[in-house]
Amino acid sequence: MAPKPDVVIAGAGPAGSTAGYLLAELGFRVLLLEKSDFPRYRIGESLTPSILPLLDFLRVREAIEQAGFLRMAGHTVCWGSPRARTGYYSADRSRLGFQVWRETFDALLLEHAGQQPRLEIRFGVGVKRVTLGRRAVAVEAAGHAPVRARFFVDATGRSGIVARRNLRRRDPNFRTLAVTGYWRDAASPAGADFGNTLLEAYENGVVWSVPLGNGLRNVTLLVDWAEGRRIRAASARAFYLAEVERLRHVSKFLSRASLAGAPRIWDATLYTSRAFAGGRFLLAGDAGLFIDPLSSEGVQTAMASAVSGAAVINTILRRPAAADDAIAFYRDAQSNAYLTHYRQSAEYYDQERRWPHSPFWQKRSGLLAPAHANGALSRAPLRPPAEVSHVAPAQDVRLERRPVLEWPWIATREVLVTGRHPRGVRFLHKVCIPALIKEARKHPAVVDILNGYLNRREGRDAEAGMVRAALVALYREGVLIAIEPCESRSGSL
Repeated sequence: MAPKPDVVIAGAGPAGSTAGYLLAELGFRVLLLEKSDFPRYRIGESLTPSILPLLDFLRVREAIEQAGFLRMAGHTVCWGSPRARTGYYSADRSRLGFQVWRETFDALLLEHAGQQPRLEIRFGVGVKRVTLGRRAVAVEAAGHAPVRARFFVDATGRSGIVARRNLRRRDPNFRTLAVTGYWRDAASPAGADFGNTLLEAYENGVVWSVPLGNGLRNVTLLVDWAEGRRIRAASARAFYLAEVERLRHVSKFLSRASLAGAPRIWDATLYTSRAFAGGRFLLAGDAGLFIDPLSSEGVQTAMASAVSGAAVINTILRRPAAADDAIAFYRDAQSNAYLTHYRQSAEYYDQERRWPHSPFWQKRSGLLAPAHANGALSRAPLRPPAEVSHVAPAQDVRLERRPVLEWPWIATREVLVTGRHPRGVRFLHKVCIPALIKEARKHPAVVDILNGYLNRREGRDAEAGMVRAALVALYREGVLIAIEPCESRSGSL
């Protein structure tokens, strides 16, 4: 193996491949170690259209779009009611996500990363021990001499070669087992809904099902951890088939289908970490946190952590004076990602009230404080933006200097901080929000705020439509409030 890499990454999944690609592009010598041979099995995954900007940033979107994955226009849910309801990513159903076969998807990302000449990839090399020093790390793998590097990235997923050092915190409420089966000759919804994700709540848990481009249908049960006793008493196959028969909606697509193999069981418990980075290490992807599979954003969250993680590592190694800020930024970003998804999951589970005596649903209901039980605190109905011509910042709005991501660095910049945005916001719709707030403090008329921003240094490359969209978003979030006088609607939101 390369004797003197700058960075060693363990794990070549989406997070490891993304981090390796970006760090090599930034000029670091990177050694990427993967204990398995590729392609390797991973459960099929839904990727919502929100991943597209990330694929564009990595310059891998074209390869993913040409890989033959099924595209989905939305999702169909049976939740809170037996009636199936379908939602779409766009009204015209033109905004599409991907139903990916992970063996192919992960291999594509790794092949793309391997085009970087400063990245060396080694398969069949599992990291056994990592020694973190003040100035370097020593990485040991079976059958190889220790490798010294300046930094180590743990992208080993649930294995967590560094994360398992008393850093991981498993959630006691969302202790979940996933039981996955693949079905041949399964049916699918007709027309544009053919590739959509199916999600159904039932008495003992939740079923998540997607079709795949290879002709199989993934049907995954998410059940409480305590169901492990029933599985051991019978068998994974007997348990799985008995539960599938309880499904009212998804089972309709399996009436003429057959299992393609034995069901697989895996731990789907939510977890986060006490620390996500230090002076010589960083946890990327599932090594640091795991969110509810129902979100369909696990892969996207992992890849996003690798993007911000690459900027953090670049800052630590090349601007050591800013290392503490970079580590704090990554800690806050990852913690916020976990908490945001946790709240969304808790709110969603709380909507299902049909089985109050079911252990699965009892453990997952009422997890949020009353103020958050129905999302954000209720507010008086807002006037339509088109009827607002004068605005002012809300009382809790303040501008503070915080670490932010300015690729490829973590830098301290002015951000907007409110109760809804405790971590701070710097850009929205490509508009510098602190600069926009400063204009709102000077000029209450919307037309003057817009023109004032466009004349600032920060607004030289902005378009009026972007600034107007940012103003509308801030108004709807309560950052800006409508004030009198409304003398003219010519400059309204």
